[in-house]
Amino acid sequence: MDAVLTAVIDIDATPEAVWNVLTDFATYGEWSNFTAAEGTAQVGSKLTMRMPGMTFRPTVTVATPGQELRWAGTLGTKRLFHGQHSFVLSLNHDGSTRLTNREEFSGALTTLTRRFLKTPKHDGYAAFNTGLKRRVEGLTEHRTR
Repeated sequence: MDAVLTAVIDIDATPEAVWNVLTDFATYGEWSNFTAAEGTAQVGSKLTMRMPGMTFRPTVTVATPGQELRWAGTLGTKRLFHGQHSFVLSLNHDGSTRLTNREEFSGALTTLTRRFLKTPKHDGYAAFNTGLKRRVEGLTEHRTR
């Protein structure tokens, strides 16, 4: 059984400005719900992503500057648990950027973990988007002063 989680937000900045923050993994601990992140946004690169109580090492599968970042990882085998996370950046007509943060889960363990992936009181995907928006808009505002 598959599960798909999606969170969308508009950010008052160019796709390039959003991309620069999104791929600056060294600063994730400052603004995101990841406590730390390491790696580079290059296809084939292994990332190390840390959250409270969890560390995972996905592989970057798409890295198109200003457009899309995608990584994928498994727990055991793909049949057991597989996750594919994507961030798609789209230019809005007003010059802002729409970020679509999406994760697709599949494998036998998906049914057991579904209730932990997203709850009404804690949506980590929306929280990540909000943190990214604040960071990007804060940096953009700071540069225009």
